[in-house]
Amino acid sequence: MLEVENLVVNYDRRSSGNSVLKGVDFLIKNEKAVIVGPNGSGKSTLFKAVLGLVPVQEGCIRVFGTDIRREKGEVRLSTNIADVYRIAFVSCRDIVKIFADLKGCDPSTSMKLFRDFQLESILDKKVHELSTGQQKMFGNIMAVSLSPKLVLLDEPFDNVDENRRLKLVRMLDGLDSEIVIITHEFNLLSRLNDWGLYFMLDGKLWGRFPASQLDRLYVTRGESKDALKIMNTSLGELSVTLDHGDVAVKSASNVNTLLEQVVA
Repeated sequence: MLEVENLVVNYDRRSSGNSVLKGVDFLIKNEKAVIVGPNGSGKSTLFKAVLGLVPVQEGCIRVFGTDIRREKGEVRLSTNIADVYRIAFVSCRDIVKIFADLKGCDPSTSMKLFRDFQLESILDKKVHELSTGQQKMFGNIMAVSLSPKLVLLDEPFDNVDENRRLKLVRMLDGLDSEIVIITHEFNLLSRLNDWGLYFMLDGKLWGRFPASQLDRLYVTRGESKDALKIMNTSLGELSVTLDHGDVAVKSASNVNTLLEQVVA
């Protein structure tokens, strides 16, 4: 479904030394995955590259086997990125109808999810009138409700209350689609038992680790002989190990905290 090969993205084309993504390779086929990384690591840029929102300097991205540079009007791919839904100065209810029509879907599926998440009241507002958390949930529901085959969710739990987070995780785990989540949080990942887990640091991607092993993963500074993966980062070499190491991943609430503990 999604193939990324040697992807390089640089917002400043005049300076090749400041690439945001540095030779990223990533393959998702008949599975679900979560990418964790600190703010500024390149996670969102990866999604924007897949969606054609940022220029690609090197490498190739294929969605459903087609290079994105040749793809137009692909409706099987969806995302929660709010900018995608700011296409007209109309209500959220009308946005739902527009996208349902574009994708040949029944809008009632989306409407039911807004009711299930107790968010039906936001449908008569415009996207820019929503709070940050409401915008996030509007994007989440739009991303999963219109028969998607591949779903890209950028920080889907940010500014979302705990009850809706838990409900969203259960829904995503049972959704019959390929899904990639990017997040900096660890709190809910242990519930994604069959998902693949990847780390993104300094514009590079490392994995795959089973998300079911999250409670057993450690990160150690330096090179460990029995490392599952050694990550070469701006902080030095970091080893991902199983059942032993410097800092247990489960002891940190997010990647930023984990890295602070590792290098302390």
